Amino acid sequence: AGRSATNIPDQDDAGIELGGEVAQNEIPASGVSVVGNQIGTGSSVIGAGIVSVFPILNTRTIPMPVKTGLVATLGLVLAPIIHLPSLPTDPALVIAGIGSEFLIGLTIGLAVRLLFSGFQVAGDMIGTQMGFSAIQMFDPMSHQNTPIIAQFQLTLGSLVFLSLNAHLLVVHAIGMSYEYVPPFGASLSDGIAQDIIHLAQNMLGVALKLAAPVFATLLIVNTVLAILGRAVPQMNVFVTSFPITIGAGFLAMSLAMPFTLLLFEKEFETLVETILGLLKALGHG
Repeated sequence: AGRSATNIPDQDDAGIELGGEVAQNEIPASGVSVVGNQIGTGSSVIGAGIVSVFPILNTRTIPMPVKTGLVATLGLVLAPIIHLPSLPTDPALVIAGIGSEFLIGLTIGLAVRLLFSGFQVAGDMIGTQMGFSAIQMFDPMSHQNTPIIAQFQLTLGSLVFLSLNAHLLVVHAIGMSYEYVPPFGASLSDGIAQDIIHLAQNMLGVALKLAAPVFATLLIVNTVLAILGRAVPQMNVFVTSFPITIGAGFLAMSLAMPFTLLLFEKEFETLVETILGLLKALGHG
């Protein structure tokens, strides 16, 4: 039996207090505590897997207590709407179950991570064509040197992601995981490997789409400069080409900005379907 998100039970069935009326059957406090702990543990472990690879949260600039609080909050928020069976008594099975829940979160975070990697790859290719391959800036999020255009594309994608409330889709995916994956039953299969390959292909496809306007513009500019270099031998094309290609690249990026934002929005809309496909593969169909 797969996971299922439970609806609010009726007054006659559940024994909860509704509309100021006291229910007839009372649930022992210890039972409520055990069920709440089980639900919170499952959701929190999934959240921990997501945070470990999520592109916006997996940074050194965010303190570990903040990440821990976020994971615990996810578990508390999802606890009232998710029902989990009782934990097994065997400690080995409990550890294996927690590992399977972490695998679910890791898969959801990986899907988002690969999409953002496509944005970064696009910026890296654009920067190389514009002549920024030797210019890098220090990224405080990853504590590494990052190409300046790649950092711009990554930051732009993060802002669009948050402005569209796409981060709430990730929380929705956690709740939907209980529909597709049995409790503590996620495992790797051939289907998940194929889905990861498709995600990598989509990452490169997104990168090429984002870089295509700049590539086309710089191809024309470089062709014109090559012709000028042949027609005017006294002209130092190598030195002259740098400001021209940089200016043409920025102009192409600014003119293509509406297309870039639409592509971001389209990819974020299809992200939920991608995540649900991965969850189905984890649950073996």
